[in-house]
Amino acid sequence: MNTIADTVRPVALVTGASSGTGRDVAIALAEDGCDVGVLGRRTDALEATADRIRQLGRRACVLTADVRDEQAVAGALQVFLAWSGGRADVLVNAAGIPGPLGDPVGELQLGDFDAVMATNLRGPFLTMTHLLPVMCRQGNGRVINIGGTHGMRGRAGRASYATSKWALRGLTRSAALEVGAHGVTANVVAPGAIAVDRMRKRWAEQAEAEGVSEEEVLDRYVHAMGMALKRPNETSDVVATVRFLAGEGGRNITGQEIVVDGGVIV
Repeated sequence: MNTIADTVRPVALVTGASSGTGRDVAIALAEDGCDVGVLGRRTDALEATADRIRQLGRRACVLTADVRDEQAVAGALQVFLAWSGGRADVLVNAAGIPGPLGDPVGELQLGDFDAVMATNLRGPFLTMTHLLPVMCRQGNGRVINIGGTHGMRGRAGRASYATSKWALRGLTRSAALEVGAHGVTANVVAPGAIAVDRMRKRWAEQAEAEGVSEEEVLDRYVHAMGMALKRPNETSDVVATVRFLAGEGGRNITGQEIVVDGGVIV
C-alpha cells in the first residue's frame, strides 16, 4: 500500500465490513498498512472485524449505520473523519444485497426493487458524495465499488440486482471523469458467483442427494457456468483485486470494471 506519502498512514473506509467480502477487504487493507473504518449494521460483527484489524497493529473505527439511511451515513462519516484526522485515502463500497431471486420484472414488488437499489446504489452514492470532496482536497484517493457480472449482461429473474449493479457502473465511471484531475481514481470490481459457505453447503447437499462426490457437483457447476479456468471464485480472488487497485499498481487505472469470474465473461 502506497497511496499517499510514506510519512502518513493511509486511512480506508469499507462498507459491508461485518462479513464476507467487506470483512476480508477491511482486514486485507489493514495488512497493507491502512487504518480502517468499518461500516455496517451489525455492531457485534463489526467489532469482530475491528479486533482483527487491531491485532495487525492498525487502528480501527466501528461505524454502525445502514447505508440506505442518508442521515445515518452522514453521521457515521462525520465520526470517521474526526477519527481519521480528516483523511480518506481508500473507499471500498462492499455492502450489498441480492434481492428477489427468480421473480420476473412483471411480478417484482416495488418495495423489493427499491430495497435493492437503496443498498446497492444509494449506499455507494452516499459515501462517495461525502468522501470524494475530501479525496479531491488532499489530492489523492481510491474509490473501489463492488459490482457484479449480472450488471454487465442482465440476468433473468435477477432484474433488481442487475439493474443496481449496472447503474453502479455509470456512477463510478462518471465520478472517475470528474475527480481524475485531482489524483483520485474510481473503479468497479465485478465478481462472478463466489463460492461462499452457503454455496458450498448447497453443493454438498446436492452431492449427498445424488450419491456423487462434491468434486463431481463442482465440476458440473463450473462447466455449466462456462468458466474458462474451471474453478469457482473465492472471496480471496476479489480481495486481491481490490488490494491491487488500492495500492501503487492501481494509480493509473480509473473508470474501469475489473471482472473476477474465472473467465465466464470473455
